[in-house]
Amino acid sequence: MRRIASIVIIIALWSAIGCSRDGCSRPRATEADGFVRLEDGRFMIGDSVWFPLMVNYCVELRGEGDSLSFVPAPYYGEGSIADHLATIAGWGFNSVRLCADRMGDGDVGRACGAALRQVAMTADSLGLRLMVLIRPPFDARQRRRTAAMLDQLADCPAVWAYDFMNEPLYFDPEPYRTKDDAVKIVGQWRRLMEAHAPHQLFTVGQAEPIEVFEWDPSLLPVDFVELHTYHPLRVASEMYWYSRYVGRPWIVGETSLPADGDSVPLSWQATFMKESFACALRYGAIGYGWWEFQDFPGGVNFEAQYSGLRTSEGVDKPAAAIVKELSPSDRATSSVKPVNFYNMLFYSNIAITGTVTDLNGRPIEGAVVRGWNDDWSVGMNTYTDPDGRFELWCNALCVHFEVSAAGWSKAKFDAQPQFDGEAPDLAALPAQEREYQSIDYRQYLLSDSSLLTLDSSQLSTEGLRATIPPVRLRK
Repeated sequence: MRRIASIVIIIALWSAIGCSRDGCSRPRATEADGFVRLEDGRFMIGDSVWFPLMVNYCVELRGEGDSLSFVPAPYYGEGSIADHLATIAGWGFNSVRLCADRMGDGDVGRACGAALRQVAMTADSLGLRLMVLIRPPFDARQRRRTAAMLDQLADCPAVWAYDFMNEPLYFDPEPYRTKDDAVKIVGQWRRLMEAHAPHQLFTVGQAEPIEVFEWDPSLLPVDFVELHTYHPLRVASEMYWYSRYVGRPWIVGETSLPADGDSVPLSWQATFMKESFACALRYGAIGYGWWEFQDFPGGVNFEAQYSGLRTSEGVDKPAAAIVKELSPSDRATSSVKPVNFYNMLFYSNIAITGTVTDLNGRPIEGAVVRGWNDDWSVGMNTYTDPDGRFELWCNALCVHFEVSAAGWSKAKFDAQPQFDGEAPDLAALPAQEREYQSIDYRQYLLSDSSLLTLDSSQLSTEGLRATIPPVRLRK
C-alpha cells in the first residue's frame, strides 16, 4: 500500500510459537528451535508446515534515547497494541506485518530493538508471529543501527522474518537503480541478517511486476519473495506472473479491496478476501497478507482510506469474519493463465505488437513490457508469450517503452509505433486517460458474488494495430 509520508509507520511482527517459551525473555538462543525456516519451498516450524496468514498493522515509535516504545498508528483510535493484537488473533490471523519503516535516523538500534521485543512478547502471548518492516539500511551508519536492533531480537522465534524495504518501485531514493546495484545492496542486507539474525528470514516487499526493471525478484538474495497486489483486474495476472517467471518461494504481503459500505458494498470486500486467497493458493503462494488492520480516513485515495478490516470507528467489517474460513489445505495448484493476462485492464483502442529475444534471436517468454503515453501520464503493461511476442493494448498511444525479464537485462527506449495502413486520427480515440486506479471493475463482473472471475469475450480484438522494432536482452 502506498504509505502516507506524515505517518510514522513501524514494522510488522508475527508469532505462532512463544517468545516466552522459545527465547524472547532469555539470552540469545544457541539453536534454531521454534524458528520459522524454509524447506522445500515451504515455511516450517519443527516438523510442521506453517502458512503465515497476516494482517498489516502500523505503529509509531515514541520516546527518546533508551526510553523508546511503540504505540498504534494514531488513526487506529482507541486501544493499545495489546488490545489490537488480541483482536487480530481473535479474527484468526497467525501473524502480523508490523509496519515500522518510517523510523528516523536515531530510531534504529538497541533501544528500538528492545521496544520491538516488548511488542513481540505481547504478540507471542496471543499466538502471533511477526514480520517486521524496517527502514532500509542503505548507508553504513544505518546498517550499524540495524545490526544493533537485530541483535536484540536474534533469539526471538516470534519474529519470523524481516522486510528490509517496502516497494522499491515507489520508495527507492535512487530513481535509476541498476539491477547489479540492487543485488549488491540486498547482498549487504543479507550479510547483516547472517551475522546478527541467523535464525530469522528476510525479504523485500515488492509491488507490481515492473519491479523486475530494477529490483529483479529473481536475482535478489532474499529468502522468499513478497508481493503486493491490488485491484480485481490486476490481482490474478500479477500473482500468475510472479508464480510462473520468478522461480522463488513467494507470499502475498499486501492485498485488499477497499470498501466503504456505500460505493463498494462491505460484502464485496469479504468476497474479495476469499477469492484472492484462493487465487494465491492456486498459483502456489506460501503465505497471504491483508492491508490493513483499520481504515485510514486521511488516506490519499479511496484505496488508502477504506482497505481496513475495521471501520475508522473501530467496527469490524464482514471480511474480518472470513479469516477463520481461509485454509491453506484448500490448495489446488494451477498453471492456467488468467483470461486477461496479456490485456490486464481491458484496453481496446490500440494493440502495439513486437517481439523480445536474446542476442541470438531466441524468444524470451514472460518478459515484462511497459509503455507510456507521450507525457508519461498513463502507463500500461503486458508480457511476452512463449514465442517472445507481445501485444501491448492501450487506449493512448505509447511512445516510451521499458522491457525486461526475470534474470535478464533491461531495455529502455522511445519508439514511434508504425500503424498498418494510413495513420489514424489518434485525437478521436476515447478514454485515453484511463489508468487502473480510475477503472470501475464492476463493469467486468460476471456477478456480484465473483470479483476475480472475468469473461474473455470482453477483451478487445478489433482495435488499431501498430508495431515497434524487436527488442533484444542479454543475461
